[in-house]
Amino acid sequence: MLKVALAGQPNCGKSTIFNMLSGVNQHVANYPGVTVDKKSATLKFQGEHIEIVDLPGTYSFSTYSLEEMVAKTFLLDEGTDVIVNVVDASSLRRNLYLTFQLLELGKPMVMLLNMMDIAERRELEIDIDKLSKMLNIPIIETVGTKRGGKKKEILEAISQAGKVTIAEPFKIDYMEFENFIAKIEEMISYESTISKRWLAIKALEADKVILEKVNISKDTIKDITSNIHAKYDLDVDQTFARVRYDSADVVYHKCVKEKNQDLDTLTAKVDRIILNKWLAFPVLGLIIYLIYQLSIVWGYELTNYTWPLLATLKNWAITVLPPPELNNVPMITDFGIWMINSAIALLNYVPIFFILFALIAILEDVGYMPRMAFILDRVFRKFGLHGQSTLPLVLGGAFVGGCAVPGIMATKGIADDRARLATILTVPYMNCLAKVPFYTLLLGAFFKEDMGLMMFFISTVTLFIALIVARLTTSTVLQNRETAPFIMELPTYHLPTFSGVILRATQRVWLYIKKVMTIVLAVAVVLFVLLQFPGVSAEKNIEFSQQMDKALVQFDKKVQKSKYYEHIDEASEVSALINLYDSYKSQRMLAGSKAAVASLDAAFLAKSPELFPLVRPQDKDAKKVGKAARKLSKANKKLQIAIKNEKITNSFLGMFGRALEPLTQYAGFDWRINVAFLSSFAARESAVATLGSIYEKGKSHLSPEESLAQDGAYTPVHAASMLLFMILTPPCIATMVVVKLQSNSYRWMLFAIFFPTSLGVILSLSFFSMALQFNWSGIELMRNFYLSAATLTLILSLFKTKQSGWQVGKSQ
Repeated sequence: MLKVALAGQPNCGKSTIFNMLSGVNQHVANYPGVTVDKKSATLKFQGEHIEIVDLPGTYSFSTYSLEEMVAKTFLLDEGTDVIVNVVDASSLRRNLYLTFQLLELGKPMVMLLNMMDIAERRELEIDIDKLSKMLNIPIIETVGTKRGGKKKEILEAISQAGKVTIAEPFKIDYMEFENFIAKIEEMISYESTISKRWLAIKALEADKVILEKVNISKDTIKDITSNIHAKYDLDVDQTFARVRYDSADVVYHKCVKEKNQDLDTLTAKVDRIILNKWLAFPVLGLIIYLIYQLSIVWGYELTNYTWPLLATLKNWAITVLPPPELNNVPMITDFGIWMINSAIALLNYVPIFFILFALIAILEDVGYMPRMAFILDRVFRKFGLHGQSTLPLVLGGAFVGGCAVPGIMATKGIADDRARLATILTVPYMNCLAKVPFYTLLLGAFFKEDMGLMMFFISTVTLFIALIVARLTTSTVLQNRETAPFIMELPTYHLPTFSGVILRATQRVWLYIKKVMTIVLAVAVVLFVLLQFPGVSAEKNIEFSQQMDKALVQFDKKVQKSKYYEHIDEASEVSALINLYDSYKSQRMLAGSKAAVASLDAAFLAKSPELFPLVRPQDKDAKKVGKAARKLSKANKKLQIAIKNEKITNSFLGMFGRALEPLTQYAGFDWRINVAFLSSFAARESAVATLGSIYEKGKSHLSPEESLAQDGAYTPVHAASMLLFMILTPPCIATMVVVKLQSNSYRWMLFAIFFPTSLGVILSLSFFSMALQFNWSGIELMRNFYLSAATLTLILSLFKTKQSGWQVGKSQ
């Protein structure tokens, strides 16, 4: 098999070329030990199998960024046969810097001169034949976005290159350094298909990866570079870079004619608005708002269509599981329903994620993402973040209603390791969609008149908290993490391709489903066990059985004179009737049209011709039985809720909630609130369900908000403390799983769980105690917390933080 590496600088159209060559036949994984995506595809051309690997975009082979390290390590270790260098024809001089380093590897190479349409619009005339002769490699003109990429011609060139043996690798004259390079070459005994000269050059640059490979000590290189500096007063890195850029300039001027040097490009015209001192932030705000509106708001509307489909799937799955016998639900059925609910709760957000990832792909292709980073860097770098943290924070819920999972996944593009980890650790503080039901429940119960003000506090205080945590972590636990000089290019604007956007969005959604769902479902199993065992006591089981017997006796009295009594005179038949009624009711709610209802009726009638007439009664006798069945169904559900509450109370998780009460009582939480928070760790929506279940007292006319408010155990101060804790704590187990995936560390995952949780307990306890001491109201507690966070953020912004430098370049 011919192994091909697709290499190029960022924004050269490399991914578009890769998609053109591979189509949908792609495999996406991670490079070993890191979180950078590895995209590969295997195809067959003229009887030969070719594996194409899309390397991360990199400006050079320095080890400043994760992408550069990954690309270099792959070329060293993976036995690459051919390198395909994708070059932006409209920025040829800059792209040649990487081209020279690729040529020095001594591998067969093909150059794809991409974006020729943009070069033509800029009136750049490139002599392809002369460029090919100077570099001694085949060159193919491409326009990847218009499918003018000449797929067959590219594959033919790759196939031919794979048969070529490089006798003399490409060589740049580094003048004074040549003797030192030759000396290091003699020291290298490392067996590799890579040119020894290239290894010597990288060793002279003190590249850690190469020094380990060739077994040369840092002290040896330090002595050589000190000798160079003393003899020639030259810096190794700077001299190598200068020689390469000078060589690129020579090649460029010999092969390219600029017909109109004063041409004002479209990119320059657009940037006068996008990067304008006064307009940059309003335009950015509008774009962020549109991302939020299209993905979160409108995307959430799509869940109104996906949820019925998932609910139908759930109903079908329930029919496969053993049916309950009134209040006695088989363990396997309970477990099956729990797992189905856990799965569809995540799958229901797939439309949101798809739209989010598609919009991210559009912003990446258009070229706005680097500009967003450039605009916001000045604010964020005061707190240890930088401009590229913007999109992850927005997706995580900078406005109420985001999702931390795609927010954290969006941190992949941050090259600076410290800033990337700081962003990963701060995104969970944003207001994810899963927390909104809990906010709504407490605000509706205790702050009806001030809901607008409280939502303002909640939606904006999280930004202050995120900035504070970022500053604290980058000044302490992340202080020694590697930082990189951030070389940010402002690329030319491009129109995205529909197929490219859809393909990348699909790939990212599939990765979310594959990576997150498997782990989340495993955690759901653990939570199920913790909530189910040790179970209901024997005494309580007897009590529940007596209540069920009483309800059955009442049902029997009402229906025994009916002509249908012979079909429901046994407990098993009554159980079958109630199951049929509950199943029909749940599916009837999903049947929208009259035709769908008629079809559903026909299916249920065929399934149970004797009992279904009692579920959809037509005559007086059947209606009487149907009414009694509905009443028995309600009593059965009430009893099932009571059994569930008893299980929760006596469960391991319930015991843990009681064990925490001596501490959490000072924050205003009793064991019931503790259980709600603990059970919601898998998904914060569960907090509302748990509270609703615990406080359900059979008063169906009361809403959950009314039940909670009328319980008498809590005041608005308790509610504000609960809100404070929910604001500070991680959104769900899925988020923590993604933290592990993106940080590649269980240590950081545990930190992301326990640090915010501890912070939430401490601050809730502190502000609740102060509220009791100074007789604050609930809204005063929240206001004072808000002012404290805002003041601390302002104070921290006044102190300088150590940041890596920025180098900004524009492709005009």
